[in-house]
Amino acid sequence: MEQRLDYYSLVGFASECSPPEDLNLLTINADETALFLDFDGTLVDIAPTPDSIKVGLGDKLLLDNLSKRHNGAVSIISGRNLKEIDHHLPGFSGVISGGHGAELRHSSGRVEGIACDLERLEHIKKAAMEFASIETRVLVEDKSFGIVLHYRQYPELGNKVCNFLTSLIDGDEEFELQSAKMAVEVKPKGISKAGAIERVMLFEEFAGRDILFAGDDDTDEVAFAWVNEQGGTSVKIGQGPTRAHYRTPSPATFKTWLRTQSATAGA
Repeated sequence: MEQRLDYYSLVGFASECSPPEDLNLLTINADETALFLDFDGTLVDIAPTPDSIKVGLGDKLLLDNLSKRHNGAVSIISGRNLKEIDHHLPGFSGVISGGHGAELRHSSGRVEGIACDLERLEHIKKAAMEFASIETRVLVEDKSFGIVLHYRQYPELGNKVCNFLTSLIDGDEEFELQSAKMAVEVKPKGISKAGAIERVMLFEEFAGRDILFAGDDDTDEVAFAWVNEQGGTSVKIGQGPTRAHYRTPSPATFKTWLRTQSATAGA
């Protein structure tokens, strides 16, 4: 499913939207709800570098418990490579979407990818890595179907990074830019977390359930809008303008809410 919604156009209408409610006001039915959870900034705290995040044993146990309560209808929807999610969540058997929907692994172990111009992608990656070798304060995150330049520790580099990548892919027919928290990513056109959720909802354990999607970043806003259109529930982690129905301050408060819901379901 190709997404045409743009985050900034969504934010432009933010004044016409109702402000998100406190997540603690929401109660869900585990037998009727499918959970779609972003990873960085939602299940784990944002770290100075992508490799320095910390995933605790309690996080893994929480996911295991949620999978049981929701009869397998729990999915990680991340911008990270699928193999990185596997590395940080060993043993998680649920559905994982990586690369903003470019990669998808069902609980059966089947992995699906997308078709894109890999030769053109390698050219883009090489140029981005050369840029980072000159501007050494920029961190490169190589992805299976894209590449990210992070400037989290040097926010003053934002315009320089964005201008470089814009000039690199200006007019490109297959790739586009996506802004994130202190980062800019090159990704294939037509993929999104909204599209990933739509694909996952076709799997048997998800079909017919209400959708709940939680995320923290600008990259999640298109998915929030799509989930809202489907009559689902959207949850924003942290501050910032959003189309989400509910908000909670941090990954810690979100996980506390998830544990409360799980305990209530088991009561």
